[in-house]
Amino acid sequence: MTLRVPDTLTVDCAEKYAVSIRLWPGGLSFAGHIPSEKGSFFYTETAFDPVTPYPQALKDAFFDHVFFSYPYKHACVIYAGSLYALAPKPAFAEERGETLLSFIFSAPGQKILHEPLPALEAEMVYSLPEKVHAFCCRSLIRPQFTHALTPVLLRWREQNLSCFRKQLYASVHENLMDAACYDRGTLTFLNSFDAGNAADLLYYLLYIWKQTGMDQEEDRLVLFAPASLYRELKKTLRKYVNHVVPVESPRTVAESGTTPVPLDIVSLFGCES
Repeated sequence: MTLRVPDTLTVDCAEKYAVSIRLWPGGLSFAGHIPSEKGSFFYTETAFDPVTPYPQALKDAFFDHVFFSYPYKHACVIYAGSLYALAPKPAFAEERGETLLSFIFSAPGQKILHEPLPALEAEMVYSLPEKVHAFCCRSLIRPQFTHALTPVLLRWREQNLSCFRKQLYASVHENLMDAACYDRGTLTFLNSFDAGNAADLLYYLLYIWKQTGMDQEEDRLVLFAPASLYRELKKTLRKYVNHVVPVESPRTVAESGTTPVPLDIVSLFGCES
C-alpha cells in the first residue's frame, strides 16, 4: 500500500501541519494542511486487503509510512463507522447515561467514545474497536478522536442558519448515505441508510422529503455524492424537488487534486481554513 504526501511534509516542518487520519471500513485516508498557508492542503488514501484484520492492516500502514510518527501541530482521528447515536444533552447528562451507552453499544471489544455538540444540544456517541483506539493512542501524539458525522452536522447547521427555508442534506460515502434535515439551524431528522444502488437512494430521499414536510417549490435538497451518481440522482429528483444542489467544497479542498475528498474531511478543513 502506498500513501503519497507532499515533499514538504518532513519531520522538521510537521509541527506546522494539522492532519487527519480517517479510518473507514475498507481502508485509511490521510489529509493535512498548514492553516496559515494557502494551497498546502493534501489528501491521499489507500484500501486495505479485506483478508487482513483491520487492526493489523492499520498497523502495517503506520509502519510502512514514517510520516505517521511525526510530531504534528494537531492530529485528528476521524472514525467513519456506521454505529452511532446522537443523544440529547439532558438525557446524556443524567446518571443513567453510562448505562444507556452500554445498552446501545453492547458488542465486546469496542471502545465507546462520545463528544459534545453544544450547537445541537446533543452528544455524539459512537464505538470503534478497542485495538484500533489503543493503537492510535500509542502511535500518535495527543490524538483527538471524532466521528465522521460530527464536523458534517456542524457544517450543515451553519449553512442552514443563513437560509430561511428547510433543507435536506445527504452525503453518500462507503456504501452509506447520511441524511439530515434542518429548519433554521434546528436538526429535525438524522439517519443513515445502506446505499446499495441509485434506486434505493432515490426512495430514501423522497420518503424523507415527504415525511418531514418539505416544500417542493421552496425547500432545498443539498447532495454530496460522486459526480456520476449525483447527475443520475438529480435527473430524477428534479421531477419532484425544484432545488437540488451539490455541496460546494472550500477552495483549499477543491484545489487539492482530482481524488474526491470525503465530506467529513471537507467539513473539518473547511472550518479550519
